[in-house]
Amino acid sequence: MPSNAIYELVMSGKSVTTAMEQNPTKAVNEVAREVFPEKARTATGKSKKLKTHEEYTQEDLDRAAQCGKFPYRPSDLFLKIYVDVLDTLEHGPLKNMCSPSLMGSSGVVPITVISLIPDIMRYYKDLIINAQHEVILATNYWEQSWGSHFIHDAFIELSKRSEGRETKPVVKLVFDRGNPKQVIKNHQRVSPDDYEGLGLPTKDQVPHIYFEAMNYHRPIVGTFHAKYMVIDRRIACISSNNIQDRVNLEMNLHLEGPIVDAFYDMALLSWAERMDPPLPLLVNPGLRAKLGEGRDCFDDAKVRKTEMDNTSTSAIPEHPSPGSPESKKPMTDFTLINAEGFAPFVLHDRHDPVPIALVNRAPHGTPGHGDVDVPQNVAWLSGIRLAQKSVFIQTPDFNAEPVVEAIIDACRRGVECTLYVCLGYNDQGEMLPMQGGTNSKIYAKMCQTLVKEGQDKRKFLKACWYTAKDRVQPIDAAAKERNCHVKFCCIDEQVVIAGNGNQDTQSWYHSQEANVMVDSTQLAHDWLTALNINQSTGQYGPVDEDGFWRDKDGNVVQSSGGTGGPIELAKGMMNAVARVQGKGGF
Repeated sequence: MPSNAIYELVMSGKSVTTAMEQNPTKAVNEVAREVFPEKARTATGKSKKLKTHEEYTQEDLDRAAQCGKFPYRPSDLFLKIYVDVLDTLEHGPLKNMCSPSLMGSSGVVPITVISLIPDIMRYYKDLIINAQHEVILATNYWEQSWGSHFIHDAFIELSKRSEGRETKPVVKLVFDRGNPKQVIKNHQRVSPDDYEGLGLPTKDQVPHIYFEAMNYHRPIVGTFHAKYMVIDRRIACISSNNIQDRVNLEMNLHLEGPIVDAFYDMALLSWAERMDPPLPLLVNPGLRAKLGEGRDCFDDAKVRKTEMDNTSTSAIPEHPSPGSPESKKPMTDFTLINAEGFAPFVLHDRHDPVPIALVNRAPHGTPGHGDVDVPQNVAWLSGIRLAQKSVFIQTPDFNAEPVVEAIIDACRRGVECTLYVCLGYNDQGEMLPMQGGTNSKIYAKMCQTLVKEGQDKRKFLKACWYTAKDRVQPIDAAAKERNCHVKFCCIDEQVVIAGNGNQDTQSWYHSQEANVMVDSTQLAHDWLTALNINQSTGQYGPVDEDGFWRDKDGNVVQSSGGTGGPIELAKGMMNAVARVQGKGGF
């Protein structure tokens, strides 16, 4: 049960956002320290022992239900997970990168995009150009690319549409581009002199908006890995993709309702510094009441879906506009998916607000596996431990020791565990010490462990390699032809955790991540159905009993990294050196 201290913290109503409304010109981190002066505890390296179903009391669930502004009492499964998530705040009130009073909330999801990066960036562009006051955009990688071209042009279009407005819209961009100065100061403002070289519009190209960019990293390995957007404190998007060119299948959720307040609070905490200029809806919160009057987000979603279906970039995209930074670059071939039945824009049936909570993790820069007891990790582990029927996970990498063991234990209990993982994804990095090992190595280990314990256990592990919609067998990610970068977990077709976090060592112990935990059988069914429609993984990707995939002739299909023996490890180390020298990358 959440302690009295946590209960009082959540019920106090205090938030960084509310305090910033009173002090919009102050640095966010200064205001946060004033609101929550409690210091975060040192990471212990051990996660709290999670309960079984029977160990949660009615008082536990009742208190958890009170600790969120939910539209109705959530399912017992959701509440049990939320009990464990709230307990992590014992390590610090901002361990979730969100004020405690805003963590548990509600919202609707009118539309989801499951497609390539350009499709999602085109969707982002549509939202950006219709902004009235504010845009906050966060990504891990920002690279000059076909994907960033959409955002570049969106900022220019927003500026054109804002000419003559009484106040200029304010746009904030946060990304992670490692800089030696971040050893001293994690947040480094990006100089306008660098905008053009980064593929961002220059000041003379956007005279009618205020634009500011922030480079955020917590050395050594505390990567800012979150990817989200907040428009006018009214719309939030959370996606799996960075803003770059990659041959990845990705997933983006569009959310509206009170949960957007939690995203907004998280965005402020991530920015951390003083805003120049401050956000208009902090300076004048009353402006918010006038936004979206008479608007129906589900009707809007229908219009957007029609427009996006007609302009989907799942086939070859148009060339960049003449004179743009992208017109000087060779085009990446985005004919990744052009298969019959591919349906990237998922329009959800109209639904009332459902319980939603943010389950994030703050960045942890110190190497090692010390920072494990965080909301994101606990939500995953608690959900898997509490699963009674099924666990479905899709992730590019699957090698964090806690989740590997949790899935094996779930199979032992007779829970069907389906894993959609990418063959060979980031093998060069995952082979390095303390990174968990390659996906191939982990699959083989899991399957062989369960086989030794008996066929009655192995049958519950449905381990699959990602297979694209237009293919009949998995492809090594090193080929850069067909990859999947979706991050999604569904427990008992009831509770979904989706967003930025991978099931790998880096995401579990170091990177800043953002995820939503949604309590809805309707949305869970929609997402599971849509994910399976837009890939062939379930049909062609299952591995054999020993964890290896074989073609029709019986030949083992492995990634270039294999199962991570000495030779592969040496290759990984050489590639790590090459990366530092600027000659290669993961």
